Amino acid sequence: MHKAITGLAWGLSLLCATASAADDSNIFENRAWLKQQEDLSERLRQHRDRQLQQELEAHIKRNPLNRSDSQFIDDLLTKQKASNQEKPTEGALYFVSFSIPEEGLKRMLHETRQYGIPATLRGLINNDMNATTDAVMQLVKDGVTDGVQIDPTLYSQYNIRSVPALVVRCQMGFDVVRGNIRVKQALEKVAETGDCAQTARTMLGGVR
Repeated sequence: MHKAITGLAWGLSLLCATASAADDSNIFENRAWLKQQEDLSERLRQHRDRQLQQELEAHIKRNPLNRSDSQFIDDLLTKQKASNQEKPTEGALYFVSFSIPEEGLKRMLHETRQYGIPATLRGLINNDMNATTDAVMQLVKDGVTDGVQIDPTLYSQYNIRSVPALVVRCQMGFDVVRGNIRVKQALEKVAETGDCAQTARTMLGGVR
């Protein structure tokens, strides 16, 4: 059952390893980064937005993968899909936007990282894949996050119309905490009165 507390079609993960982000000259040679870009491309192909699809196709033509990298990526994707099928839909998501002032966004991402909560965006910055990747990489280099995911379907699934917002998921359903409050405070609200109270308590106890 869904309880709102006031106060995953198309999905793309821009999950960037901090080690590779630390050296710009090696970013595009890093196989993990290549895998992320291929994952981005594959998922964007499924989006209905024709403009994004055309941009994707142009991006792929400009940045072709060699055979060994493609095979490496395919193997990783197969393992990832199998792993995702085994995972229960429990945990949390934190919805943010690059429209949030930089200082506030960095604070939010730092907090979500502490609790292992993936930060989720609705879409690309001005429908620009390169601009979005650059922005995420800068945040990774600044040490405030390990990366973000982009998935507008999650916004629809949980009826997220404004950011920031925290969603805690469990077998009972999900809870939504809306508003610019600390992640810890949002989790505490769910832990007190939410349908997913136990999940929130577990996350509070597992802070990094």
